[in-house]
Amino acid sequence: MRTMDITDARTFIAVAEAGSISRAARELHLTQPAVTRRIQRLEHAIGARLIDRRKRPFALTDVGQAAIERCRRLVSTRDELKALAQGGAALPTRECRIGVAHALTEIALTQPVDDLLDSFPAVVLRLATGWSRDLAERVRSGALDAAVVLLPRADGLPAGVTGRDLGTEQLQIIASRARHSRQPTLKELATSGWILNPEGCAARATLQKVLAKAGLPLRVGVETYNYELQMSLVARGRGFGLVPSRLVSKSAARAALSVLDVRALDFPMTVWLLTTELPSALQAALNTFAGSLERRLAPKRSGK
Repeated sequence: MRTMDITDARTFIAVAEAGSISRAARELHLTQPAVTRRIQRLEHAIGARLIDRRKRPFALTDVGQAAIERCRRLVSTRDELKALAQGGAALPTRECRIGVAHALTEIALTQPVDDLLDSFPAVVLRLATGWSRDLAERVRSGALDAAVVLLPRADGLPAGVTGRDLGTEQLQIIASRARHSRQPTLKELATSGWILNPEGCAARATLQKVLAKAGLPLRVGVETYNYELQMSLVARGRGFGLVPSRLVSKSAARAALSVLDVRALDFPMTVWLLTTELPSALQAALNTFAGSLERRLAPKRSGK
């Protein structure tokens, strides 16, 4: 078995994170054949295939899934030793890749980010946003170090990751105060248009499941990622909405909104910080981030 080359390990990490050899080649300023040769050398050194070349889209093999985190730790340890040799006790720079669900960007990417960077100035943050299920898969595959996601409380943790329960996000059914003076029935809610996040949103999927169990459809009139725009449209009578309660209370349209109490559609969501096995220094930075976010969610958990 040949000796593993640290450059080949770095290339494998780049390919796994980019999701394709061609994208990794562009990021590394190499040709695709050069990247392929490095991956093949690493596979030869390990003695197993790391990438399933039969699958489209790109996928790591089981060995590749297990190897990616070990390659990251190998590269990280090598960089730390090099930094210590060159700068004495200077703290090495660490990259921390955190994904945040669309619905949580307003609360997660403010004070918690400041607290992490203030406590760990050597950390370089790489932030991404997306749907909770997709972010969970990126954590499981090693493309992200951690992700803050929003999932139905009844679902629990996704497979292949560990998680810290940071709090509950209570969703509220909202309507135009001027147009809905009484509580609508579940059937009326189903036959009216909804203003929701696009498909991929865990809350929307749960709403659709609840209605489907009652034999009712979900009619979507408007799709938009922007919650403030959703609430503005609801206030103008364009349909019903499903929005986190913390955002309703702060909305510019709140005076024109009515919160509906529909028992069948009461499904709290859990805010999770998902991770896999990480170096202790990186885990400490994420603990600071998680603690800050947990404190911001705490008043909502206690109903204050």
